[in-house]
Amino acid sequence: MASVKQYLVLLLSLASFVYTIYVVTQLIQFLSAPRKTSKIYTWVFHLLDNTSRLETAYGPIVFNTLYLMLFIFQHSFMKSAVIKKVVQSLGLSTAERAIYSLTSSACLHYLIRNWVTASSIILWQVDVEANKWMWWLFTLLHAFAWMVICGGSIIMDLPELMGIKQPYYDMKSYAQPLAYKSFELRHLYTHVRHPSFVGLSVILWASNLMTLDRLLLAVMLTSYMYFAWSTDHNDMIYQKCQLQRKSDELKS
Repeated sequence: MASVKQYLVLLLSLASFVYTIYVVTQLIQFLSAPRKTSKIYTWVFHLLDNTSRLETAYGPIVFNTLYLMLFIFQHSFMKSAVIKKVVQSLGLSTAERAIYSLTSSACLHYLIRNWVTASSIILWQVDVEANKWMWWLFTLLHAFAWMVICGGSIIMDLPELMGIKQPYYDMKSYAQPLAYKSFELRHLYTHVRHPSFVGLSVILWASNLMTLDRLLLAVMLTSYMYFAWSTDHNDMIYQKCQLQRKSDELKS
């Protein structure tokens, strides 16, 4: 029979899952909603002619950088061996993934709620509201990228990724979910736990209004993904084999 502690950990993981889904919906709105364009703007190359616009962007850039650094620090530090040992010493090893998901969502939610737009400097803008074809192109591109990310998350075992399977398996006295996965997949998970580098990059960079703060967001998160998601040759071979296997299954 499951203990009270196991039930509490399961409730924590479920609460973390619900909160994460809510934050993801906020993130989709934050990153993909078409932004209203301004008819008056200053290109970066013309800053020397109008330095006041650059000065007004200092505050938003400083604060937004701090928000991004907080999220990146949390996202990396919570995966460290130190945190893993602390969680295990508290007897919460089955809640480790749920705690990671919860804290990541909290930092991301804080970033979204407090983000400051630096609209005084614009690199490019496309008025999608005035052109329905451009609006549809922009919307479908972002929708497709999000579908790739969501589909990849499901393929990578979403319940395990969000930390729901771990406490459930513990209640059933099963081995932890990773024990049932192949060595190649576990090796891949040590390098990356999020799908589609390309999909998220498209979402970050395909903005109809590229303001200075959006450029900061795209550069920092793309750089973080590039350096943090260090897949190797064996991971590439495994993914190619899995893709070929799925292709053969669909043909049969």
